[in-house]
Amino acid sequence: MHYWPGYVVLAIISAAHAVSGAVNTVDTDHLQPPLWAVQFEYEQLNMTMRQAQKVSFVITAVEPGLGSDFEFRVLNDNGDVAYIDEVMTVLSNAKGVAKVKGNFTLHATLLGYTHVYVELRRAGYETQHSAEILRVIVTRSLNLADIIFNISIACFVMVIYVNFGAVLDLEDLKRIVIRPVGPAIGLFCQFLVMPVLSFVIGYFLFREMIELRLGLFFLGVSPAGGSSNIFAVLLNGNLSLSITMTAISNLAAFGMMPLWIFTLGALIFRDGNFAIPYKSIASVSCTLVVPIAIGIMLQKYAPEVTKKMSKLLKPISLVLILAITIFGCVLNSYMWKLFTTKILIGSCILPWLGYVIGWLIATVLRQPPKDAITIAIETGIQNIGIAIFMLNFTLPQPQADMTSAVPMANSMVTPLPLLLIYFLKLCFCRKREKSVDAEANAKEAKESELVTFMENEMEKASSKYPQ
Repeated sequence: MHYWPGYVVLAIISAAHAVSGAVNTVDTDHLQPPLWAVQFEYEQLNMTMRQAQKVSFVITAVEPGLGSDFEFRVLNDNGDVAYIDEVMTVLSNAKGVAKVKGNFTLHATLLGYTHVYVELRRAGYETQHSAEILRVIVTRSLNLADIIFNISIACFVMVIYVNFGAVLDLEDLKRIVIRPVGPAIGLFCQFLVMPVLSFVIGYFLFREMIELRLGLFFLGVSPAGGSSNIFAVLLNGNLSLSITMTAISNLAAFGMMPLWIFTLGALIFRDGNFAIPYKSIASVSCTLVVPIAIGIMLQKYAPEVTKKMSKLLKPISLVLILAITIFGCVLNSYMWKLFTTKILIGSCILPWLGYVIGWLIATVLRQPPKDAITIAIETGIQNIGIAIFMLNFTLPQPQADMTSAVPMANSMVTPLPLLLIYFLKLCFCRKREKSVDAEANAKEAKESELVTFMENEMEKASSKYPQ
């Protein structure tokens, strides 16, 4: 099996015998290019990844010219998306070669676009490409593994949010609502800093790639993601503040997303024909509220259960993050072929700068360290699901999936600095615990030695001065 550019010589024919002695009397340098045309079986071919499709074609009005050998090649212009092999041909009217019939097998390997065309090569002439092309669109289809993964993650997330509700400090939540300084800072970072930042980064990185600019911008205007609550737990942030900020962010998205999309977004996609996924945003808000409410009810009516659940919160959260990252990368491995250096750079800069800017603003405004960490996390982590949904709703396939490479890359690199901080913190805490234990053991040994010494002295004194 030959990969692109795969070709098979469809016809190599000499016309010297047909025209006999005329070859020596004709100036071949001034011959006009022959008129020929290709008719493919399809005008447009829609395929899914890993699909193979046999396509027939006919080349008509073939006039090889005087004394010249020629060959046809079937090619496509994007070998990453599909490749051609097994080209079979049948010559009709071989003496004059008026028509060539054949077929080839096209293998789809990656989502995207490609065009199949025929190339004519003749000695003494420039290579000619057929005016007719076969447009090929390759999309992807959900398989059983994708469905199982999505359902498993949804169930896992539900369990996590029930845990959140079970350990939620209601008094702390009341204090935040009465004096919402943290949520106000978070809203400023989320819906002013991040949209502008995503627009600027996209402008410099993807100036000529409108779809990728759109993907990064849609990511920047999306509300906070649910995984921010998980990282707030792992990094000992303020969980009550994190949940409050996530909920407020998702509610504020109803107004802020259309505002940014029809202002800065209009500069990227000037026709302004956007459909804002209000139902998607509402469903995200509900998926946050319902399991948290269940957890609060458990906290009130089954406190013993919530105590056990609180011990499992960090391990379950860590398992969920690792599962999403690892299995998501495996199931969406095709996306790696779409990732370019610019996509990876943009996907890293946006959330990582968001962390830094959020933490700096919170620190300058004298927020407690726990709150500053939480605000930084809420600023940097975007709701990838809403961004991808908007792209799928706005753009046709496979353009939507290709554009989704930006938020997909973002989802893979966003947790990296947070996981690094978590594991460094874990190592530091263990070393500190060992140091504290060593100091405690040394102190205990000294106290034991002192007690032994005093007992010995008392025995000596009693023997020297008996009563």
